[in-house]
Amino acid sequence: MNRLLAVAGFLFCIASANAAQAPAVVNGTCAGPIFRAAKVTRPARLINFGKLRLSTEAAQQNVRGTVVINAVLCRDGSVREIKVFRGLPLVTESAINQLLNARFIPAELNFHSVSQALQFQFTIDDSGVSTVIKTEFDAAPQRLVEEIDFLGMRRTPREKVFARIKTRPGDPYNPDQVNADLQSVLRGGDFDKMGTRVMMEDAPRGGVRVIFDLVELPLIREVKFLNVSLEDQVAIGEGLRKYLDLRPGAVLDPPGLLVANRIIEGFFKSKGAGNVKIENLIERPSETEAIVIFKITPVKVGP
Repeated sequence: MNRLLAVAGFLFCIASANAAQAPAVVNGTCAGPIFRAAKVTRPARLINFGKLRLSTEAAQQNVRGTVVINAVLCRDGSVREIKVFRGLPLVTESAINQLLNARFIPAELNFHSVSQALQFQFTIDDSGVSTVIKTEFDAAPQRLVEEIDFLGMRRTPREKVFARIKTRPGDPYNPDQVNADLQSVLRGGDFDKMGTRVMMEDAPRGGVRVIFDLVELPLIREVKFLNVSLEDQVAIGEGLRKYLDLRPGAVLDPPGLLVANRIIEGFFKSKGAGNVKIENLIERPSETEAIVIFKITPVKVGP
């Protein structure tokens, strides 16, 4: 048993050092099938399980919260398949050790010992430590959002993006809501719709870290027109500002350049200049700025 405790402690330390991946399987599996309470003739019975004992450090730091662990009481009398779904610093290791030291009478089915799955919820609050043992539970309890991070922002204030999402730290993790938040962020017009994404990773306390990996669109420093008279440049520029807000100081929307090309083509046709070929060139003088260049070339028709 001491060796098993040492292994469990070692694995726990590794998990803590690597952001405590959750759920983390602490030890091995049970032999044979695993049953829920509703499927056995007689459920497993814990003997003198007692209360979770907090470490001195946990008590001194006034740790509060709930540790949620799924485990299997195996038919051979061992506790295995321990999976931490929600952890607490300075408490999770104590909870794992208590489970590994648990004594119990295995469940029975048709007069044979069988393995049974249980969920253990250890709660620490101002009234002390309490333990709830659930015989029926979801395989993966809903995890909480611990952190929300935004990557890739250089000019856009974090508060502006945060105001566009509904997910908040402490909320149950809802992937549908997170995806809706991503679409809300993209509707703000500051980020590239093709490159921007949202990711989820395990957080240190067993919850979820939501990461918005944002590809920020640059601001337009200057708009240039090549092979065009100054008079036509002024007229085209006015049209692009009116219909697209394509001007110095505006956010560059790459798909909008295709619309700009059509506007420019229509301008030359309207003045009887015929067809033109338009090439879009983007120069990046800095990470947050862009110079948009329209290279316009008349297209000859016929021989």
